[in-house]
Amino acid sequence: MRPDAAAFLAYTVEPTVAEFEKQPYDIRLGRLAAIVLYHMADHFALDGFASRERKLMDQEINVTRANVQAKCPEFVLIRDVADASKHAKLALSKNVPRQLSSGDQLSATPGLFQAPFGHGVFAEAAEVVATLDDGTPRPLLPAVRAVLAAWKSMI
Repeated sequence: MRPDAAAFLAYTVEPTVAEFEKQPYDIRLGRLAAIVLYHMADHFALDGFASRERKLMDQEINVTRANVQAKCPEFVLIRDVADASKHAKLALSKNVPRQLSSGDQLSATPGLFQAPFGHGVFAEAAEVVATLDDGTPRPLLPAVRAVLAAWKSMI
């Protein structure tokens, strides 16, 4: 059991995700959900880890991130949304292939009352969407839910 990681999950990650689920059209809440889900790796990896040497800590976090990504491929989108939200633009890297290159690739689809007249459909979902570098739109909420489920299964 990882008590510190479990506490971070229960008191920070789950409530943040729940807020986003209630308002799936809110980009700010989507970004926050991605950020806390991504940084859950730090809390999980370093729970009970004795060393305070940055290099060793980073190695442990990277192993945890790789394990989560292997278990849940949606972690890649969460990572990119979190990093792009924090850093605005992401550098090209051979070591970390990215699906997004900037924070402005997140948008919210218009709901019935925000769409131009004649375009909105009753009961149409308004949601946060990440437009990948290749142009593919990806709704954020399913990825958030998948990564949350992966973390819960690991605690």
